[in-house]
Amino acid sequence: MGLFGSRSKEKVDLKAQAKVMAEGVQVGASGIQFTSVFSCASTFAIAPKPIEVGVKRSKELKNRIVVSGQVKGGQFTKGETVAVVGNDGVVKAVTTILDLIPDDGTLDFTTELNANMHKKEAGPSANAWLILDVEDGITGGDLIAKL
Repeated sequence: MGLFGSRSKEKVDLKAQAKVMAEGVQVGASGIQFTSVFSCASTFAIAPKPIEVGVKRSKELKNRIVVSGQVKGGQFTKGETVAVVGNDGVVKAVTTILDLIPDDGTLDFTTELNANMHKKEAGPSANAWLILDVEDGITGGDLIAKL
């Protein structure tokens, strides 16, 4: 057994991990509970220009989906793994939050994205934009749940 034990080489089954979570918000008829939930009000795809956000960031965010909505419980942070849960309680995808931009209502999404000087987390009842590492399949009314 190495420094980190034998588990360090095992792949984590994210769907199984979601089923094991004991506390949190129950989603749909599936009975799966999550510690943090974000409701999707609307979604749109982005393709930022390199001159606006930089070459590396432009490539990373090209054709990714942005979800606008509100944190219903818990907290979300850039880089976390999340599950996209449909209206029927079925997990549509497991993905990563590429960026999280709090929406305080003063500036529009493009201005906040280009400035890149925002907090990278959102707590309960906060409005935010989540840029997810997916290119389609998310609609308004879906839930984003932290694993």
